[in-house]
Amino acid sequence: MQGDSLSLHSIALNDRELPSNQYEATPNSLTIHDVPDSFSLKIITLLKPQENTALSGLYKSSGNFCTQCEAEGFRRITYFLDRPDVMTVYTTKIIADEKKYPVLLSNGNPVSSGKLADGKHWVEWQDPFKKPSYLFALVAGDFDVLEDFFVTHSGRKIILRIYVEKGNRDKCFFAMQAVKKSHGMGRKSLWS
Repeated sequence: MQGDSLSLHSIALNDRELPSNQYEATPNSLTIHDVPDSFSLKIITLLKPQENTALSGLYKSSGNFCTQCEAEGFRRITYFLDRPDVMTVYTTKIIADEKKYPVLLSNGNPVSSGKLADGKHWVEWQDPFKKPSYLFALVAGDFDVLEDFFVTHSGRKIILRIYVEKGNRDKCFFAMQAVKKSHGMGRKSLWS
């Protein structure tokens, strides 16, 4: 598996932590010896995104955490078969200080969330659609949001949100209208 400047914390194969003699890890690659044909793999890497100046992988910019995984940035987050033909689904749990990072976003749909006693909160996202790693996304920060909606032909109300750096919400109205028109959602909106 490819990596890029990674620090490995642990590996578990089928919920059993692997001893170091069963794999070879460098900052740029990970090889696991003698794996079965089918297995679950849990890899924990240690990152310092606030020190990542490559603007690739997970990094901090303007006080917000964000990812840039195209074309090979995902390998700066964890070891992975980081190729466009490797398709997978992602479940992402983000935990952060709620005052500093009130918005926690990732691919897919938010399926659960909660608050922790230490002032932190969390959101878990599940993306049901397989995609290559370069389309993985994560954002944690303090943003303005423009919210609107549309109603499907079956009568279901869908909420639309555009998150933007503080002070730039007024620049998003045209973008929201363009999203709605591109999907045949009509002109009905909260702000028209």
